[in-house]
This record gives sequence, C-alpha cells and structure tokens, in this order.
Amino acid sequence: MVNIIDCLRNVVTDRYAMIKIFILTIPVIVIYYMVMSGQGVLSEIVNFVFGIVFAAVFFETIRRSCNAEPMLLPSFLMPLRMFLTLGLTIVSAIPSIIVCIGIYVGYIQLLKIYPQIMSNNITFHIVNFICSLIVMSVFFAGITQYLDSGKVLDSYNPMKILKALKTFIVNFFFYFIQDFILVLVIMVIPALGIFIIGGKNPNNIFMIIYLCMAMILNYLVFADYIGQTKKDSESPYERLF
Repeated sequence: MVNIIDCLRNVVTDRYAMIKIFILTIPVIVIYYMVMSGQGVLSEIVNFVFGIVFAAVFFETIRRSCNAEPMLLPSFLMPLRMFLTLGLTIVSAIPSIIVCIGIYVGYIQLLKIYPQIMSNNITFHIVNFICSLIVMSVFFAGITQYLDSGKVLDSYNPMKILKALKTFIVNFFFYFIQDFILVLVIMVIPALGIFIIGGKNPNNIFMIIYLCMAMILNYLVFADYIGQTKKDSESPYERLF
C-alpha cells in the first residue's frame, strides 16, 4: 500500500517544488477574490482556462511519477510536454469513461429497484462511497496504463486494467483515510492558528494564501499517489494474487 507521507515528501523535496506550488497558487487566489467580489461570469472563464492548465500539470505529474523521472513536477518553461500528455490522456480515457458511465447507470437502476437504500442515510452513503470508489479506480487504472507505458492502446486493454484494478481500489480506500489526517495536520490546524492570530478575520490574506497553497500541495500529492499506486499494482507481491 502506498504511504501518503512518502508522496508528500516526494512533492516538497522535488526540484523547485515550492516555487512551482506558489505559481500554481496565484490563479487560485485570483479566482477566489473574483468570486468573492461577485465577478461570477469572468471567474468561470478564468477557472476554465486555468482548469486546463491544472489538468495538464496533474496528468503530467502522474506520468512522471509512474516513470520515476528525476523531476516529479513538470517544468513550466517547457509546457508542450504536459499539454501533449493531457491530450493523449483524454484519448486514452475513452474506454474507462464508458465503463464508468455504465457503472453509474447500473447504480441508478439499483436505487430504483431498491429505493429503501436512499431512505437510510448510512446505507446510502456507504453504497454511494463504494460506487464512487469503483468508478474512481476504474478511471485511473485505465489512464495510468498509457501514462506508464506511453502507449494509448494500453488503456484499451481490459486485462491490464483489471489486473491493476484491485490495487487501485485498496489504495484509494486507504488514501481517503490518510488524506483526512494529512489535511487536518497541514491545512485545518495551521489555518485555524492563522485565523486566531489574525483576529478571527475570515478574509485574512495570510490564511487564504496558506489554504490555497495547501490545496495545491494536496492536489500534487494525490497525483503522485496515483503514480505510486500504478507502480504498486505491478509489484512482485501484487502478481502473486
């Protein structure tokens, strides 16, 4: 099982990591203030543009993690590689997306057949979590076949996806537990301290900057976690099962 602390260490000790995290934080802060000032339409446009950039950074980080490249986070001075990765990832995701849609359709039908599931909050949340966990695992088990090998057709190979699927389901289950603790330690508790020191002002600029940087850090840690999970699915131990 992948340790999220190792992923955190991989990200923060990467070359120029803090500079890259700060650069990625700037548009998040800009969008936050645009939304708060009521510029909803403009913020949506900016959000869409930077959303593409963040997606490119995310998938390129996964690719680099899968291939154990010396620099984990992509270089912004040479962005062509990460946008190429994004485009090919979209192509490689087609079969996984189709399967995920099928799972959700089946999930909706299940709720129609057994409406009592929705009447019980605990049961509904458990079933919803299981469905989301499977969908998430199918999607990333599919696209990481391409991100690992560089061959789009590998993401169309059901045997390779099924082989990796079990590891993704198990690791993602434990990811949510580990990430809850990580967010509490690196985001909630420090932000609460800044909030109190800053006079309990919710618009404290230092708290906002810190939270945005922590969000970006968590985002990149998740990308490395996915890459490490792909490598974990190919370990000799996993091949025994």
